[in-house]
Amino acid sequence: MLLRGFISLLPFQEESIHFEHGERLAMVSKQEQVIVFLEGEQEANLALVSTGRPTRHTTPSGNFEVLYKRWSPVSSIYRVHMPYWQAIEDSGAIGLHQASPSVEHRLGEPLSHGCVRMGFFTARWAYFWLPVGASVIVR
Repeated sequence: MLLRGFISLLPFQEESIHFEHGERLAMVSKQEQVIVFLEGEQEANLALVSTGRPTRHTTPSGNFEVLYKRWSPVSSIYRVHMPYWQAIEDSGAIGLHQASPSVEHRLGEPLSHGCVRMGFFTARWAYFWLPVGASVIVR
């Protein structure tokens, strides 16, 4: 299946990804530092992200799902707010969330401690758009 638009340029095109009609999911490209939101095969949104630093805090690759959401938790390790938190890893240590305003201008660079950071508008939109249980594919 050949996807149309920008997503066809991402490293997912060689994979066999099955899309259910109307299913909502997110695909993160660590190489391109982007997230694409899909509803079925239709692109619903696209944005720059900041994934983990490659040497020390790599964002894990794999097939995940949104496990739970929290409005604005505080990291127990780094003591920072993570607005619009969506956990994708069983320990709750990795998720999608809003980038701190002081680093939002650096989206597109791998600077996080493993999470997928998004800008305010994308993080807020994704928090309400992606349901718990939605697939999140990271490559």
